[in-house]
Amino acid sequence: MLHKTWAKTLLFVVLFAVLLALDSVVSLEGLPLLLILLGLAGLATERARSWLKAHERTSLATLPFMTAALALLFAFTKGRDVSQGVLLVVTLAVVFDILLVALALIAEGGKRGVRGVAEFFGIAALGLVLGLTLSLLLALDSGRFGATSLAGP
Repeated sequence: MLHKTWAKTLLFVVLFAVLLALDSVVSLEGLPLLLILLGLAGLATERARSWLKAHERTSLATLPFMTAALALLFAFTKGRDVSQGVLLVVTLAVVFDILLVALALIAEGGKRGVRGVAEFFGIAALGLVLGLTLSLLLALDSGRFGATSLAGP
């Protein structure tokens, strides 16, 4: 078991270093940083995912990550002039993410009624807070919190 933990840690560190190095490539338009932040969101929500699965809430298990990813994807595109290819990838990710969140809401509402919907919104709010917190790193990376002016001096 200890060997597997070390292997996972080494893989994570190597992947993190590669993505950090790739973030300096201008043509990737910040996608490696987005992948790093999505990975951090996945790590941060891992404990909640395993707890929800252990308590037989499998339809809600990925909800914290999915709402955090939704906030990160929206924050990534705000104020950026990205290429059509990157925009297509992000748009497909947002559509897929919204679909999975909606399916989780329908499953909980159908299975557990009002209590399930209330739990859904509570867990979604936790993921949203995590996503908004991590999206601050995207704002710091771009060097600005608002839109830039195209007007010259």
